[in-house]
Amino acid sequence: MNARETALVQKYAQSFVDKVYDREDIWTIYDQISAILTVIHDSKLNRILLSATVSQAEKAEFVHAIRQSTYRQVNDLIEAVARDGHADLLVETLEATLILISKSKQEFDAHVVSVYPLTDEQKERVRQLVESRFSLKVRNIVEEIDKEVLGGFIITVNHKVLDASVRTQLKEIRNRL
Repeated sequence: MNARETALVQKYAQSFVDKVYDREDIWTIYDQISAILTVIHDSKLNRILLSATVSQAEKAEFVHAIRQSTYRQVNDLIEAVARDGHADLLVETLEATLILISKSKQEFDAHVVSVYPLTDEQKERVRQLVESRFSLKVRNIVEEIDKEVLGGFIITVNHKVLDASVRTQLKEIRNRL
């Protein structure tokens, strides 16, 4: 993404967040945007949106098809991006919107990669660790299972990473030898 596109994405996202910032249901809006992003990623729709061989009109039709939020503001954001001929920036705009909501409310999703699913007790310990280590509030813990981690975990929250995985520890030992 070039500087002009980055500026457009930030403009769309900031305008949206300014409109919904004071709403009590802002986290429900956040969840709906997350669900839309999941649909886009799972259906590989972003390939179509980024394709140079698909016309802007066709991209707008695809975008219009996923515009199913119960919130008018979310639908309006998606429609504005497509209408302005920037359907290829939709995913980045929605992702930037989520980041801006989190930053404005100082609550973040903590992404935890581990070999096995976490128990409720482990999730609570991760929450406490992240909140004390990074001085922020954890809204949700999002888990990802990855057998290549071997053991331990990798936590990512607000672009900060805490890597306590066995794989990383083994790499560090190998590098010291």
